[in-house]
Amino acid sequence: MQPRANALLAALLLCLATLPMTVSAQVDPIQNDFAYGVEYDWSNLDEDIDSLTGINLNEILSRTMLAASDAGLNLTVAQLSTGSSNIFVESAEDRTPTTIDLDGDVHDVWMRMTDVTIRHAVLFDSALITEWVDASGADPAGFDGYLSVDSENAVAVDVNMVEYLDDDYNLYGVDMDFSLASEVSVEYMMDVGVEGGGEDFGFGVTFGTAFDFDVPSSSAEWRLGHETPVLSALSTYESVHAECTENAFITTSGTEADIGIECGMMEGDYTVSTGFSVDLADVPTENFGLDSGLLDLSISDQISSTGSFETVMEDFLGDDDYNHHDDEPGLHDHGDGDVHHDHDDSDGTETHEDGDYHHSHDEDDDDDGDSAGFGGDADASIIIEEGGSAVDVVSCNCGTANPIMFLMLGTMLAQIAEAFAEDAAEELGGTFEDELSEAIEEISEEFDLGGSEDTGGGEMPFTCDNGGVIETYDSWKIGNGEDDCGDWSDETPNETYFVCNDWGQGLEGIHLHQVNDGTEDCSDASDEGVLWMDHASVGVGTFYVCADGVGEVSEWSLENGWNDCDDGSDELPDAEGALERVVLATVNAGGFNEQDVDDDGTDDHCYVAEVTVSGDNGSSSTHLLKGTGWGFESVDLGNVDDLTYRGYAVDGAIHQYGVPSSGCWGASVTDIQSTGLVASSPTIESDGAVKRLISHGNMWTDDDWLQVSVSFDAAYQDPADYTLEFELLDEMGNIEAASQMAVAPTSDDRVFSVQESMYLADGLDAGEYCGTFELVDAQGVTVDTYESEDCMTVEELPEFLQTLQTIGEAFGESNFESTLEAFGENLEDRLGSITEDIAYTGANFVMLWSPSHHTVVGVSLAVSDNMDTWYTLVGPEVVEMYNDEINYSPSTPPATIGLTYYIGSAAEEAAEVVEDAQSVDDIADTSAHAEGMGDLAQVLEDAGVDPADVGIDEEDTQTDGSTDDGSSDEEPPATAEELIEEGGFGLPSVSGFATVAVLALAGIVAAQRNRDEE
Repeated sequence: MQPRANALLAALLLCLATLPMTVSAQVDPIQNDFAYGVEYDWSNLDEDIDSLTGINLNEILSRTMLAASDAGLNLTVAQLSTGSSNIFVESAEDRTPTTIDLDGDVHDVWMRMTDVTIRHAVLFDSALITEWVDASGADPAGFDGYLSVDSENAVAVDVNMVEYLDDDYNLYGVDMDFSLASEVSVEYMMDVGVEGGGEDFGFGVTFGTAFDFDVPSSSAEWRLGHETPVLSALSTYESVHAECTENAFITTSGTEADIGIECGMMEGDYTVSTGFSVDLADVPTENFGLDSGLLDLSISDQISSTGSFETVMEDFLGDDDYNHHDDEPGLHDHGDGDVHHDHDDSDGTETHEDGDYHHSHDEDDDDDGDSAGFGGDADASIIIEEGGSAVDVVSCNCGTANPIMFLMLGTMLAQIAEAFAEDAAEELGGTFEDELSEAIEEISEEFDLGGSEDTGGGEMPFTCDNGGVIETYDSWKIGNGEDDCGDWSDETPNETYFVCNDWGQGLEGIHLHQVNDGTEDCSDASDEGVLWMDHASVGVGTFYVCADGVGEVSEWSLENGWNDCDDGSDELPDAEGALERVVLATVNAGGFNEQDVDDDGTDDHCYVAEVTVSGDNGSSSTHLLKGTGWGFESVDLGNVDDLTYRGYAVDGAIHQYGVPSSGCWGASVTDIQSTGLVASSPTIESDGAVKRLISHGNMWTDDDWLQVSVSFDAAYQDPADYTLEFELLDEMGNIEAASQMAVAPTSDDRVFSVQESMYLADGLDAGEYCGTFELVDAQGVTVDTYESEDCMTVEELPEFLQTLQTIGEAFGESNFESTLEAFGENLEDRLGSITEDIAYTGANFVMLWSPSHHTVVGVSLAVSDNMDTWYTLVGPEVVEMYNDEINYSPSTPPATIGLTYYIGSAAEEAAEVVEDAQSVDDIADTSAHAEGMGDLAQVLEDAGVDPADVGIDEEDTQTDGSTDDGSSDEEPPATAEELIEEGGFGLPSVSGFATVAVLALAGIVAAQRNRDEE
């Protein structure tokens, strides 16, 4: 054979020999695929409660209604829950090579896909139906009615996440698609009728509200600045602390790891919509004397938006201090795109390979990590695929799926909410406010709640100079010393406010207390150094006459260690009892009286305050008070008992004069006045009392009680006893109520006010009532009178309130109270024997992390019994429990619930079944719900009750045209108790709820039959 031919043959044989090896080396690119999920059927709720607690809700309802029936009260409660909650997680690694770009650097990666499917929907219907009648009187008293609640809610969530990883499970970036559809609706229906005393009254309402929030589509792309080994670190170390840093790194110490992540950016887009509706109907407004349909209300709105977002991920991942590790010893960049930490090897050498992270291991570093890792010994081994091998897992609190998913999903939702929430709140809130304000306006007009311009008392709104308005109900603001108008036009210049010079404009003002306070409050400083009187009054004080009759001292001077009396009598033992006590009155004034204005040590001006006191008895006196430079000397009026007036009014001003030759200090008032008047301050006015007077009296009704309250002036300085006499007069002057209140002050209680409550046995007829108040002294002399400023008007009760009042009185005379007492006693007897039987004493819900998969591969709910034996109530099969301290049993738990756990293809198939479901009708078994409602409706119809009368519409029930009820001609038992105890309604087979509902409606069925017979 030719050499060339031999060479070709050898080459062919070599190719054939290597061909099987090449074929066998080709592997499936899909690896580490698994799926799991949990499903709950809400129709199992009652049975699950019974299984876990030993409490049978059906039995409790039955006994409750029997207790009511025994007492003569039909009380029925029913509820129906139907729905399903599902969550499925599917994960797979696609090892098909691909690339990813991080800031211009292209990296070889593969993809891990994680899909989460959530479907939840619950339909809930409940009803409370009741009836009670006492027919023992001439006119029966009683009530009947129902309250029903119909609610639906649904949530559909789809999350598709792709992680870009390398063979060491370093994370480079994440893509995510997310969609959400949610809806909630609730409808309340109530219909109640009461009767008594020959009257009857009905009330009903239908209220519904609905809300939806949808994210039809949203997507996001997250790219890190540098790959991070966070997933493998979580699987390796027991404590991991991760934060955003400018340069990526990882340091480890024993079981701890500290990771710096170049967190990078996330950008994405979204479409979102939301809406609401509110409906109110069927309120019998005509029964309240209003137009029919006045409260019918329907409000709805919808808003949608499309947008995009971009965010720095360090805002969501951790610390803002990028340089936290920059100064760390041994950290350096080799220029190869990787971050390296020195290894402290014995030979002092270090080796690096491009593309790798390098770690520094410091066994002496005792810093604790901030977050739990999932490394260390495994807790158990479980089965995650049908027929698959056991997988070691660690329990963690890391979410029901990959924790990276929840981080990214939270970031996306935060960005969407920030961009959309403000616009949605403004538009939807505006719609609700506009529609509701229109309804309120209509109701206000119907009830005449808006008031009118003329209040009936002749008062009109106050119009400010700037066009503003102070309404009549705020009339107290006029003249109160506050700038309520904004231009001070509601105040009196220099009486209730100070007018600044304002360079002649007169548009600026300040509060009176700000004048001469040391601070320039006016823009032109005209409020400082101005001739101004702050106050003028008649002061009253308690004093003690010195034993020698020369002078008086205050009570604070008694026995204080200083001789204030010339004879020292103020320091005698029990000086208060030994010395004569007198109550003296003085005229006082305050204001500007600065004598040395230019502060050169000599007086520039002297001042005299002129105060006129006008008593309530018609007397008048004028007093001149000399300025001292720091105030004004007072003028003694003598003993208060000698004054012939109780209340007074004062007006005063400060006059500025020149300086007599003797100076201000040694000059008399006459000497000062002889120098000639220079200027005078504005005149001020005030009033007060030197003896007790009525300051204010008011009255009001509180149900059948009349409340009276009176306050006093000059209460502190008047120790005398008085009596406050009150009378309530009708329009004809007849006394409807009267009271005498003692006013007996003591040193501890000066009696600043008195109150009284008077019971009005027969109430007050419609009309106007006024109160009179008289203050009578110990000698029986009336010293002051006061008539209430606001007389009280008692309106005639509207017709519907009169009707309810009559019915209420009839209830009070009936056996209703004894019926309720009997019901309570019966309830205690019938429920007293029910005891709980708790199946488990402990529970623990955990997520299961696989260090070999570097993600969550399942969830588990474990329970323990009273023997401390643990079972898997919901979760994957446990092949082995590695913790010897846990007494684990792989057998079926003693008590199970309606939660179903899926793995592998079963989970994938279950997820596929619900994948297209988006609404309540798609997710929940509405046919089963309608069948349960249909059973109830049929029973009602057999008893002659229209299901619509108790809130069950035809559309709520399943109608298949069947008319074979088997019991339409059968007469139902006469009482609710017989219905319950017989338990036979001709229904061949009903669901757990239908049985409960039949029992619950027994009372209303029997009651309706009795009505039909009447």
